[in-house]
Amino acid sequence: MRGITILFICLASGLSAQHLTYTEWLHRAMADMRLAPRYGDQAKNAAQKASDAEFVAAVLADHPEPRTASSRLVDHGSALLAAGDQVQSMMRFNQAWLVDSTNVDAYWGFGNYFLALDRPAMALQWFKRGAELDPNHVRSLLGLATAALAEQYATRKENPAHADELVAAALTVLLRAEKLAPNDPAIVYRLAVCHMIRGECEQARKQHQRCLELPGCAPDGGFEDQLRAKCP
Repeated sequence: MRGITILFICLASGLSAQHLTYTEWLHRAMADMRLAPRYGDQAKNAAQKASDAEFVAAVLADHPEPRTASSRLVDHGSALLAAGDQVQSMMRFNQAWLVDSTNVDAYWGFGNYFLALDRPAMALQWFKRGAELDPNHVRSLLGLATAALAEQYATRKENPAHADELVAAALTVLLRAEKLAPNDPAIVYRLAVCHMIRGECEQARKQHQRCLELPGCAPDGGFEDQLRAKCP
């Protein structure tokens, strides 16, 4: 069985990266349920169910704990997504969900998938589903805030009131995440962003300085210029 799983991973990794635009993804997902989160929640036929059962059995033969096996598939999917392979990455996230449908990491993977496709509103929905399964899942909380901040940029010109609501929601989520992971530089940085957008300059500078003092702090390019412009 171990050979089956290793062969599957090697074959998937060996495929050329398949980068998709959102429109391309949408068209392909309509024809292939493997490219839609949770297989598009579509009913499967007997052959598909049998194939799923065989796959799950092969995976669990290597890693008997479903949560561990599922999270390994999420990690693999995340690596593929980072490499620009939207086709294989979604397949891995779906397989992670198939192995353990309650694994929040799988929903985190779905959310990141739509962030990569520049669809923050869709990402928000999947991060929310994950956070509903585990309200203390730090990565999902961070994903929620990241998607909300991205969506506020996209909507601010047409609907500034809604954009402000998104920033407020992101700040609330980040403050909760900060209690769980107080020294996470990504959380601290996004706190600085929220405060800057809201014009809360003292807090924005404080969080930005905190971020700079933490290992792994990586503000987006131009943030410091924006901070100086917003908070002279």
